[in-house]
Amino acid sequence: MPSKLRISIENRANLILLSESGHTQREVAKMVGCSQKSVAEILKKHRLTGTVRDLAIPGRPRVTTKRQDNLLVRKCKKDRFKTATQIKAEVLSEYSIKLSTSTVQRRLRGAGLFGRKPRRKSRLTTKHKRDRLSFARSHKNWNTEECARVVFSDESRFLLYTNDGRAYVRRMKGEEFSERCLQKTCKFGGGGIMKVSGNLKTNSYIDILENALIPSVDLHSLHSDWTFQQDNAPCHKSKGTKQWFGEQKIEVMNWLAQSPDLDPIENLWDHISLRIQEKSPSNYSELWNAILSTWDSIDINRLHTLIESMPQRCKAVIQARGGTTKY
Repeated sequence: MPSKLRISIENRANLILLSESGHTQREVAKMVGCSQKSVAEILKKHRLTGTVRDLAIPGRPRVTTKRQDNLLVRKCKKDRFKTATQIKAEVLSEYSIKLSTSTVQRRLRGAGLFGRKPRRKSRLTTKHKRDRLSFARSHKNWNTEECARVVFSDESRFLLYTNDGRAYVRRMKGEEFSERCLQKTCKFGGGGIMKVSGNLKTNSYIDILENALIPSVDLHSLHSDWTFQQDNAPCHKSKGTKQWFGEQKIEVMNWLAQSPDLDPIENLWDHISLRIQEKSPSNYSELWNAILSTWDSIDINRLHTLIESMPQRCKAVIQARGGTTKY
């Protein structure tokens, strides 16, 4: 809707004179060029206050000007992860403008910039995006049968205390997956689940493959018509690991770097983490038991849904031109 037009002080004064001259409110509205309701409100205000001027608005006056508000917004948009406290310190240091943190927060919220927990997504270089786009285009028509012949793998960390660092980003509506509002991460480093203490080395990884991968393949009777998927962690790409795959005659998929959104197991970890938090384990023994019980209770339909989502994941990568997706 169009905004309500203000009636000038001169027209308000003329309005009063016309009314006192005997004209009706309808006639005055037509002559001044405003609504009859506006005429009635101005006449009432003049009768009660004796003036047609705007009265002072009650309450504490704003401590910032429009120009200062714009300055706060520009600083926030330059770095979405900058806190209100940091912005307050910057404007004090650079412009000698003394503001409270709460004032900065209110001005940013007023501009539509709200503090939110950022989405954690992998940091993607131009090469990463190019490789992801090529992979997605060649696999966008994967059917359920083809996806089912891939044995997906991944590792995850589960914490006894879940506060693993806290960061907030200020973003506007619709910017959830905007590049400047994402918390970028770099990663270095289905039948069963195994516990690993400390960093995963080549020998430990091969032990997991022998005691978890091979039994899982035998359990599901995959025989020779299957492919193993793993990310590019150092122990996965080591000489010893490659030699083991060669000896076992296992075909390993050439996986993409920095692409957890194309691995359906990543979404499964999120589900498991939420269920573990609900159990509230108080020590490491309870944590491990919670992990095992949650793993055993996974609905097979959830696994089917995740595997069947691979074509949609590829299409999302294509739509993002190799960039970040919602997965």
